[in-house]
Parts: sequence; structure tokens; C-alpha cells
Amino acid sequence: MIATYDLKYDEFSMALGYAMMSFGGETVATGAGNPAAKAVAPAKKAKKEKKEAAKKEEDDDDDFDVFGDDDDEEEDAGKPKETRAEMLERLKKEANDRLIAKAAKQRTMVAIEVKPWDTEQDLKQLWTKITTEIVQEGVKWGENCHLVEVAFGIKKICMSFVMGANNSSDEIIEQIEALEDEVQSVEMTSMNVL
Repeated sequence: MIATYDLKYDEFSMALGYAMMSFGGETVATGAGNPAAKAVAPAKKAKKEKKEAAKKEEDDDDDFDVFGDDDDEEEDAGKPKETRAEMLERLKKEANDRLIAKAAKQRTMVAIEVKPWDTEQDLKQLWTKITTEIVQEGVKWGENCHLVEVAFGIKKICMSFVMGANNSSDEIIEQIEALEDEVQSVEMTSMNVL
């Protein structure tokens, strides 16, 4: 007959019990002869007391106001409070002021192509005439231009200007087209908000 195996006398079981006790876990072996099983109860009690102390300390910290909101409430107590309608009106006014300031700073870059009537025309002189005669507040002409071949020896002037929010690109193009003796047509190729 084979004797029954008793865990309380097993060395491995005792070692495992001590290891589990050091990590705060429960031991597998339970019995009167196992010292690890006896030590688990005090370890659990100490762990529970430690958790309660930490929770109490945490509750005390919750009462502390990091940002000092209590002082703000005392200062605001003497001032009349702003109504919801007044607050909405103030926020609306501030938003409009920001939009006006943003629109004043807004710039748009416009690229145009100016086509002359014939091949004999001096295009550099025409570009200089356009940039010096057509002057508007908020419009700044590009520092140079490019001449691009169209067909049969005719070239076109590719130039650009930067305008403010209050300027109109159509108005500037009309002023260039008003030079009927020198300009055949003007075409806008791109418009980019800066």
C-alpha cells in the first residue's frame, strides 16, 4: 500500500509559502505544521492597515486646493457678476475685433499674364509702365517679371502683385486693360491667400 502524500511536510511547499508571504499572496499549503500559513494572517492584516492609512492620507489631500480657487471666490464676491447676455455680447464683440484685425493683415498674391499686340513692342518698358502707373494703397508689385513665348514670336509678360483685403484684383486688371494701345489682354493665372 502507498502512503498518502501530505503537503505540510513538503520542502517545496514550505519554500513556496514563504515566497508568497513576502509578496503578500496566500500560501497553497495550509495546516498546523506549516509556519508560512501561520504568517499569512499577520501579513494580510498589516497590508490592510497600510491601505487604509494611504486612503486616509489621499482623502486629506483632496481638501487641498492647488489653484487657490477659494481666493478668487472671495475677490469676486465684491464685484457685480456679469449676466449671460452681457457675457455673450462681450464675447461677440471680441470675436468681431479679432476678425477685423485678421482681415486687415490678410494678403493675397495674384499672378497675371499680360499679352501685347505685336512682336515689336518693348515688354520690359510695358512692365515698368504698368508697375509705376497703376498704384493703389495696399498693392505691391513683384520685383521682376518673366517673358514667355506664346506663338509666332509673340511673348507675354508673366508678373505678380500682392494686395490687401480691401483691394480688388478685377479692378487692377481693368486698369491694365485700359492701356488699349499696348495691351491686348490680361489673364489671371492664380490667386493665393498668404
